[in-house]
Amino acid sequence: MINIRIIIFLLLATVCFFLLLRYQGRLENKTSPLGIVSLEFAGSPAQVKEIRAGWKAENKLQRARNNILLDFLFIPFYSMLFYTLCGSISVRSRGFVAKAGVMLAFGALVAGLLDFFENILMLFSLGGLVSQLTVILTSFFASSKFILLVLALLYVIPFGLVVIIQKLAYGKSSGR
Repeated sequence: MINIRIIIFLLLATVCFFLLLRYQGRLENKTSPLGIVSLEFAGSPAQVKEIRAGWKAENKLQRARNNILLDFLFIPFYSMLFYTLCGSISVRSRGFVAKAGVMLAFGALVAGLLDFFENILMLFSLGGLVSQLTVILTSFFASSKFILLVLALLYVIPFGLVVIIQKLAYGKSSGR
């Protein structure tokens, strides 16, 4: 059984890192209206170079690098949070919901791995090593990561509520 303290720790760490990344990563400007997300989803090497030049002109290039480096520390917390939540719900469920939970738990770990490779490619791009391939792969990794995390969130919210309601109503979780 998953200890609620582990979930609370992972949740608090995830929220704290998220807020830290938002605060530290104030990178929004004319060339990057979405901050670091603009770099994640840049459509061409020229756009990456434009974003990089905008940050360099505003002395934000090191801030962008630091934001990516901090994200490496964030990855284990959010990926383990979603892994734990999806896995915990899946063992308290049956049928499709249980199977989906197992798949989404592993999907959360895959999302963390995709984020790792995305960060490496963004560091290359910030260092001036940018090509069409790095742009495509960065966007692919970012898109895939966000899709997996949104799916996990869409699983955790409704089915997590069901587990909580069952626990409150019956004093125990339903399971296999």
